[in-house]
Amino acid sequence: MPLTPEKQTGGFLLRLRKQDTPTAVSTATVERLMTFTGLSKTDVAHLALREMAERYLPKCEEDDGALTATQIQAIREASSARNTPDEKFWKRLLINDESKQKS
Repeated sequence: MPLTPEKQTGGFLLRLRKQDTPTAVSTATVERLMTFTGLSKTDVAHLALREMAERYLPKCEEDDGALTATQIQAIREASSARNTPDEKFWKRLLINDESKQKS
C-alpha cells in the first residue's frame, strides 16, 4: 500500500535563532528535543504549539456573560426551591446534614 502525504492545509516558516531567548529557540535546542523525544522537527513544533494552545486558549466556547435579571427570574420560577427564603437556601447548601449522610 503506497504512502500518501497528508493534505496540506497551511503552513509557515519557522526561523530558528542563533541562541535561545525567552521567546525563541535555537537549532541546538530543537535538535536536543528531537533526540530526547524521538520526534521530527515538525512534530516538535506541533507539540510545542499544542502545549501552548492547551495552556492559553479556553477549553470551551466563551459564554454570553452574566445572566440577565429576566433569566434569573425564569430560573427561580422553574426551581423547586422557589419558595425557600435565600438565607435558608444558602444555609442548606453550605452545611452538611449528617442525618441524611447516614443511610
